[in-house]
Amino acid sequence: MADDAALWESRSEKGLLKAEYVDDYTLRLWFEDELDVSIYELDFHPLLVEENPGGVFGALKDRERFRVVRGEYALIWPNPETGGYDEQAIDVAPECVRFFCERYGNVLKKPAKKRQMPLDPKTAATPAEERQVYQGASG
Repeated sequence: MADDAALWESRSEKGLLKAEYVDDYTLRLWFEDELDVSIYELDFHPLLVEENPGGVFGALKDRERFRVVRGEYALIWPNPETGGYDEQAIDVAPECVRFFCERYGNVLKKPAKKRQMPLDPKTAATPAEERQVYQGASG
């Protein structure tokens, strides 16, 4: 499944805000969601070890390399010799990471639901009614 980019390439993603090593092959990942954030924990063991993707991802089987990770829009494992984001770094697009988080990850936080505007303007509250509701909630 990790080789099937068609699963996530048509998705839109604002980006990964932060990545934090938890243990073994598990990362905690923060995604931007409108004016909020989603947080997941994702175990990469099934993707890196069980599916054995090889190629550049083979280097991530080394837990010491795996644990040095950053979330800077993409999920980035920097060059282990320089710490830089260069040709020896490994990166994964945020759309791909989000796809696997939603499918296999543990949700730690989802963004608050957006307030839905009524479809029929006749049922919408007037500005005065909105102020009354707001003042009642804050006072």
